[in-house]
Amino acid sequence: DGGEISTGVLPTPITTDWTSVLVGFGLDPAVFEVVGDTVRMSKWQTSKRLENGDRDVAWLYSYRANFRRRTSLVLPDEDIEALRKRVGNWKQPKRAVPKPSDEPPCTFVVNWADLQLGKSVGGGVEATVERVLESLEKTVQQLHDLRRKGRNIESAALVNMGDPFEGCDGNYASQLFTVELTQREQLLLGADLFSKGITTLASMVDVMEIIGTLCNHGEWMRRNGKSVTSDSDNAGGFLMDMLFRILDHQTPNLEWTIPHDQMVTTKVLSDVKVAFAHGHKITGKENDWLNAQSIMILREEGR
Repeated sequence: DGGEISTGVLPTPITTDWTSVLVGFGLDPAVFEVVGDTVRMSKWQTSKRLENGDRDVAWLYSYRANFRRRTSLVLPDEDIEALRKRVGNWKQPKRAVPKPSDEPPCTFVVNWADLQLGKSVGGGVEATVERVLESLEKTVQQLHDLRRKGRNIESAALVNMGDPFEGCDGNYASQLFTVELTQREQLLLGADLFSKGITTLASMVDVMEIIGTLCNHGEWMRRNGKSVTSDSDNAGGFLMDMLFRILDHQTPNLEWTIPHDQMVTTKVLSDVKVAFAHGHKITGKENDWLNAQSIMILREEGR
């Protein structure tokens, strides 16, 4: 996370920045910076006798300073506000009214997983928002196309499959220094995107299911990588609670399934039993875990 560097003897003073020095120590200037008030400089004269008998006088320099990881890549307020306006101004493409169908009723399931809002990689927050809105537009088109083919879609389900936010600290060493949004800004942007997705799909179906899962990047109150409170003290769960409080009375066809401390969320959708999990609590091989879950369900049903 930081330390001290010493330049050794330099023939010229450092007059611009420490980029070349940091690079010389194998440090990325985009990630690390020199702490300005820790810089110490030594300056002294040196001389040597030239061939003609004269003496050549020169100044030499040496620097010592502390360096640290850059504190954050947080976006300026105007960029964040522009992103929120972009989400708010997104409009659902107009679609034809679905024709009646004789097929068995079914549920159109949409899984939003690992948005990790706030993460700087993959183009950062701006690119993530662009992908989510593009995905939502394609989702609307897919629902329309399935109905046109005769599917009897009685309901839709938007599932928060976990890690809607990147978080700011506690999941890996450099997390605090590589996020573009504070925790507060991540929560606000998540509320914007999920409410847009919910209201968009709810306008196309009779029943709109909202389902959540708990996840690791959403865990709060972490110390040394461990949760101090419980898995239910979770930003992903809070997002679902917040959306419920805001949207439930505004949109009458919403049905909510919000986990408290359950690592697997279950729901019956169009007479089909479905289980949702982020997967961060799976130990061993995933297939073995899935088999064990299936056996548990069969035992509960007495088979």
